[in-house]
Amino acid sequence: MVDNHAKSHNIHGTYATFEEAKQSIFYWWNLNNFEPYYVRVWTKDGVTTFDYGMHSVFYKIYEIEDKTFKKQLELVLKGVE
Repeated sequence: MVDNHAKSHNIHGTYATFEEAKQSIFYWWNLNNFEPYYVRVWTKDGVTTFDYGMHSVFYKIYEIEDKTFKKQLELVLKGVE
């Protein structure tokens, strides 16, 4: 999550797919009974931004193209390391 007023970033996790990352946002909203008035989504230069009406706070999903990292992440997620 990016807070432009505080100029800070919080990393909420690393996911194997874009869909998993996106679902983690919706899961958190559901878990916390949060329902945004609207959601705008756009992608530019491998970064997908979710604007959900907070004016200065956004979710950003960064694509990682490093195949070695992706393979290591898949092994960790499977518990193989």
